[in-house]
Amino acid sequence: MGGSPVDNNAKLFRAGQMKVLKPYIDEGKIKVVGDQWVDGWLPENALKIMENALTANNNKIDAVVASNDATAGGAIQALSAQGLAGKVAISGQDADLAGIKRIIAGTQTMTVYKPITKLADTAAEIAVELGEGKQPAADATLNNGLKDVPSRLLTPIEVEKTNIDSTVIADGFHKKSDL
Repeated sequence: MGGSPVDNNAKLFRAGQMKVLKPYIDEGKIKVVGDQWVDGWLPENALKIMENALTANNNKIDAVVASNDATAGGAIQALSAQGLAGKVAISGQDADLAGIKRIIAGTQTMTVYKPITKLADTAAEIAVELGEGKQPAADATLNNGLKDVPSRLLTPIEVEKTNIDSTVIADGFHKKSDL
């Protein structure tokens, strides 16, 4: 379940997901039974897409790769209506509070967390380097649709039930009392 089709981030996320999944798809170990973009990243659009996928596949879906926690939430609503929430593995991204709560409840399997402090610190370092007239170090090149842009990529963190405290709580991204 991709994000918004007009958001370049959604396309980058999908490319990363497919880089991991494609070998398994090619070997026949994974069968893709639905693959749609979610207009506007809206949970209600994800809900409709998931309802249609469940209907088309007689509720026989083993896993959902959702490109963010909001779309995962919409898909989980559809799964819940069929008594499948917690029985179908589902990923998300952003480590939003609702997603973390769903992980604790067992209806969402995991989320991708990008520590904001690390993102901000790295952006500040790059800004200072640019301000000093230096060329910031890059470890990759990404195409933004117009040109290739030198980029510095950070490693995201998988958050699941077993490491919530050591990731999003330890970083102060969420408070334990909010969970």
